[in-house]
Amino acid sequence: MWKLLVCSVLVQSSFHIDLVAGERSVKFLTGNCSFNPKYFKNFSMTIVNNLMNMDMHLNRPIQRGFKAHVDILLRLANAKNFQSVFNQKTDVCAITSSVKNTLFKSWFKDMSKNSNFMYNCPVTVGHYYMHNWRMGSSMTHKFLIPGEYRGKLSFFYGKYGTKSFEETLSLTIDTILSN
Repeated sequence: MWKLLVCSVLVQSSFHIDLVAGERSVKFLTGNCSFNPKYFKNFSMTIVNNLMNMDMHLNRPIQRGFKAHVDILLRLANAKNFQSVFNQKTDVCAITSSVKNTLFKSWFKDMSKNSNFMYNCPVTVGHYYMHNWRMGSSMTHKFLIPGEYRGKLSFFYGKYGTKSFEETLSLTIDTILSN
């Protein structure tokens, strides 16, 4: 069995956002992560002034078959718990190299502007980063109503929820979506 290593997430916020009428805004609140040391030497995520930063060092190449389970949850006003509004399992390697433009591919393309992420698999062993990324208003789907959201991302090999499932990385990010 592998030991799960927990990432520390630093969140600092000292800013004010002025919105143009009708413009959507995403504010990062908190985040946490854990990684499998079989795949990552280290992984860190910070959120400072609504900008997300990630630094990671791969121990092994990322091969075809690398998948993600994405779950978007919403907490309604005065509710204690989050409720899932959307979840999907996707092949990360297939999405990034595909010509089809999906919501996930648009997120990856936007993040890539501030990173050294690779578009094709296999992704070689080494250091990868994303610095000063802000989720723009165009990166949210129109069906998401303003509110408090939690994104849960689980990256893995195998089949989700079975014995062949091997988690490589888990991220949880809390945000507020405003109009």
